Amino acid sequence: MKHFVSWSMTVVGLLGTMACGGSSQTSSSMMTGASAPSPSASSTVLASVMPSGNAVAVPTSTTIVMRFNHGMAAGMEKNTDLHEGDTGGPVVPWSCAWSSDRATLTCQPATPLKPQTRYTIHMGDGMMDSDDHPVGMDPGLMMGGQWLMPGMMGGMHAGEPMPMMGTGWVGSNGSYGMVFSFTTA
Repeated sequence: MKHFVSWSMTVVGLLGTMACGGSSQTSSSMMTGASAPSPSASSTVLASVMPSGNAVAVPTSTTIVMRFNHGMAAGMEKNTDLHEGDTGGPVVPWSCAWSSDRATLTCQPATPLKPQTRYTIHMGDGMMDSDDHPVGMDPGLMMGGQWLMPGMMGGMHAGEPMPMMGTGWVGSNGSYGMVFSFTTA
């Protein structure tokens, strides 16, 4: 019976993913003004972000956690940052560490965040997994994320023009990654 329940849950999960996958990505992409990137051969995707986009009353001592469903390539933490305000605002210093399987990146801001302030987590869309495959960021749209397109935020990233960001930030859909904004308590 245990195997049947497990198998049934797997089938239901797959059917749910197939039924929702295409239309939810297109609808979410249309709402953000970006077209969804073409499907990748990679099965590595962003699994969760904490705090999620649009979260409110986030503790000022929060830890930022990004989870993937597969191990990530070395150096991918360099394609993530935290900004005060939007991505045109200053970068907040933080230290990050990977879990032993390189599937979870945990980042701690160097000092407590300011109260009642908006912050933005920024993740590059050119991130690669440990098998050198691109990481699918589309699930981030369901976590309150949105694509960062060249004209947004005045075309600036921490005071510099977005085109200066480098390849780890740029995705196949022309975006400079995905952003998740939240507000502290």
